Amino acid sequence: MRRHLEGKLLTITSLAMAANVPYGTAMRRVNELIDEGLLMRRPRSKSGKSYSIHPTRNLIKYFESFAMHFKALVGRTFGFNTGDNAVEDFYFGGYYMASRILSYPNAIRKGPGYNKTIRILAPIDPTFKTIHKFASNLNELCGTNLEVVNLPIDQLYGRIVKNAKSRHSNFDLIAVDLPWIGQLAEEGIIQPLDDIIRQERYNSSDFHTAAWKGSSYKRNQYGLPIQPTVELMFCRSDLFVDAGLDFPRTTEDVLSAARTLHRSDFDLSGIVMNYGRGVPVAHTFVQTLADHGQPVINLAPQGDGFTVDEIKGGNFRPMIDTEVGRRTAEYLMELRDYAHPESLKCDWDRRIAIFSGGRAAMTYGWSVRAAAFELDEDSPAHGRVEFIPHPHGPGAATVSPIGGFALAMPTGLSEDRIQSAWKVMEYLTRPEMLKWYVQHGNLTSPRFSTSADPEVQAISPLIGKIDAMERRGEFQTWPRPPIPEFNEILNVLGDEMHAMLAGWQPVAAALSNSQNRIDSVMRSRGHY
Repeated sequence: MRRHLEGKLLTITSLAMAANVPYGTAMRRVNELIDEGLLMRRPRSKSGKSYSIHPTRNLIKYFESFAMHFKALVGRTFGFNTGDNAVEDFYFGGYYMASRILSYPNAIRKGPGYNKTIRILAPIDPTFKTIHKFASNLNELCGTNLEVVNLPIDQLYGRIVKNAKSRHSNFDLIAVDLPWIGQLAEEGIIQPLDDIIRQERYNSSDFHTAAWKGSSYKRNQYGLPIQPTVELMFCRSDLFVDAGLDFPRTTEDVLSAARTLHRSDFDLSGIVMNYGRGVPVAHTFVQTLADHGQPVINLAPQGDGFTVDEIKGGNFRPMIDTEVGRRTAEYLMELRDYAHPESLKCDWDRRIAIFSGGRAAMTYGWSVRAAAFELDEDSPAHGRVEFIPHPHGPGAATVSPIGGFALAMPTGLSEDRIQSAWKVMEYLTRPEMLKWYVQHGNLTSPRFSTSADPEVQAISPLIGKIDAMERRGEFQTWPRPPIPEFNEILNVLGDEMHAMLAGWQPVAAALSNSQNRIDSVMRSRGHY
């Protein structure tokens, strides 16, 4: 169990040697434990002549039960109340509610096999960097060979499209940014998972609704969430307290706070914004438009938001050159006066570096990037950040866009490759694996059970806050609708909005040009 919890390899020989009894006696006992279903052997090579040894789920369960009983015994010795359920009410330098702590990932009983290599195409993000770094450990747990190719997000999309043109896919699994799912599904680049989900009786109820729904298109499931992320507002709590400011709830509050805190200290800006040309500023406009209550295209209203389950005809009309679009653009222009001077060059990495370096009092930011200051004790922002939902515009509801990645299968895989890919996909998205990613620097989880784990919550308060916001329904997919033309929309907005914010064209021209260019794209696709 110690080797298992440390994630280290254990062979049958080393286990027998550790028993400090005659080798033959130890081997008989090892075989008995295998027959009793407490240990399992896993081939370590294609030849199958060498094995690693792993605890089964039963052994893990028995060990955790033993640990709880031992805790109760020690507790009684020291006078703690150890009646029914009371054993969870005290701790010895650990965490409360130990029975809800997820164990270290256990090995798949029957992996795809060491004669196979499962290739995964993924971005350079915390979860996938962890999978790449610890691939050798995961090989033992998954019972196969994992090969991870990490690429920057702009190159990742191109590689996915290029792979689709190959006769046989070079990858068994691909990580897909949620807004890409519509295009990749429409073009037959990724395959639906509904049949295999039904066959395997896969239970999805533990996933956050927004993350699960965001991995679907036209009511078909195309991916399993693995690294979701939500855009929030990060506020330096110490600066707000010193200035006597409340945390912003509306866009007007954001402007007021930025104005007050701007230059209140040496080299401090009120806010840092993603105004960099191209995709960064395009996403900023789309998400801020949602803060003002409007999607980028004419989606059908549903409840307090809009539906992306069925998008057709007039739903594809752009909604840029509107009254809400004008208010959005003017808000971004006003923020420019209090934004860090490098904002016009900022992408996601540059923006978070400026904020975590203590050079801005606020920023909008994806939760996955909070590790830059949450896990860095040398950051001026470490332990001094309040995470709040997107402040809303006049008359609009609070909504924070959800993004991030899901694992999907490329089309064209043989039935054998599909089965192997599913085993690995299912394993990499288990609650205990998601906890493992958090422990290695990814501050997001798409599962309620992972977010509820006391050890996970102890790493950062952000995880529990995101879980609570999901339960309140504050995360939505409609700000970035999964349509095939979404990338083209971003290309247009990336040009026009950057020109506006750089002072090269007025607000009216930026809105009109964007509306007409996107309208031309939609008409050329025959949507209306």
